[in-house]
Amino acid sequence: MDSDSTMNGGPKPEAPAPRRKARRRKAVVAVALAKAAGGRKKRKAAKKVRKVRKVVRKVVRKVARAKRKVTRKVGRKARKGVRKGARKARKAVRKGARKARKAVRKGARKARKTVRRKGAAKKATVRKTVRKRRKATRKKK
Repeated sequence: MDSDSTMNGGPKPEAPAPRRKARRRKAVVAVALAKAAGGRKKRKAAKKVRKVRKVVRKVVRKVARAKRKVTRKVGRKARKGVRKGARKARKAVRKGARKARKAVRKGARKARKTVRRKGAAKKATVRKTVRKRRKATRKKK
């Protein structure tokens, strides 16, 4: 610590010169004006930037919309193709089922016919034997 500090009874420092408030105010006003002018310029620039951004956004949206439209169209066509394929497949299945049913019916018809034929043949043989027996019994008498 210095020996001539005020605590040890040293000389007091000379008083500072009175401040020039008006001059300071003037300087502050000048700075504010400059800032305001700069601010105006900045605001103008910012406005331009905003405008450009807005236009860019609009264009981007338009492009995105067009892309979506194309995508939707492609998707629609793909779905249409899938549906067509499915329709054809269903048709083929139905056709197969129809043929199968027809075949079953035909088989059943044939089976009935053979049963009938066999039955008729049996009946005919029975009739023949009965007739023979009767004839034989008639001859004996």
